Amino acid sequence: MSVIKKDIKLIEKHLREGDESAFKDLFQMYYDRLFGYINGYTNDSTITKDIVQDTFIKLWSNKENLVEGKSVVGLLYKIAHNIFIDNYRRDMQESKMLDDLAYRKVLQLSDNNEDVKEARIEQIMLAIENLPPRCKEIFTMSKIQGIKYAEIAETLSISIKTVEVQMGKAFSIIRNQVKKSSVFMLFINFFIGKK
Repeated sequence: MSVIKKDIKLIEKHLREGDESAFKDLFQMYYDRLFGYINGYTNDSTITKDIVQDTFIKLWSNKENLVEGKSVVGLLYKIAHNIFIDNYRRDMQESKMLDDLAYRKVLQLSDNNEDVKEARIEQIMLAIENLPPRCKEIFTMSKIQGIKYAEIAETLSISIKTVEVQMGKAFSIIRNQVKKSSVFMLFINFFIGKK
C-alpha cells in the first residue's frame, strides 16, 4: 500500500472520530483537486470556491455518518458534484421565474399602448424567425403550438433534455435580439415614463 493511500485511510479513520486535525489534513490534500474538478463545470472561480467550501462544511457536519470502508474522498467529490447540480437547478429555476415575471410585467405595462405592443410583437416574431432551424422548430412547437416538452421530444426523436436546452437557447437569443433593438429602448422609455 502506498504512503498516500495509507495516509488517507488514517485521515478517514480520524475524521470519522471527529478529529479536527484530520479534517484540516484532508482539506489541505484535496482542496486544490476538488477546486479543479468543480471549476471544470463552473468556469467561475468565485462560484467554485463557494461550492468547495460548502462541500467541506457538509462533510464535516456529517462526519458521524461516515461509513468505515467507504471512501471519504469519493464522498467528497460526490457532495461537491451534488452541490453544483443543486445550484445549477436553482439558478435555472430562478432565471425562469425572473423571465416569467419580466414577461408578465412587459405585458402588463404595454397592454395599454397598442404601438408599443405591436412593435414588441413584431420584434419578437422577427427574433423567432432568425432562430437556428432546429431551435426555431422546437420553440414554435412549444410556445406557438402549445405542445409539451415530452411530446416534442417524442415527435422529433430527441431527449427532453435536448428540448430544454434548445428552449433555453431560443429564449436567450430572443432576449438578446430584443435588447439590442430600438424597440427595447422604446420599452425602457415607456416604462420609465410609467413610474
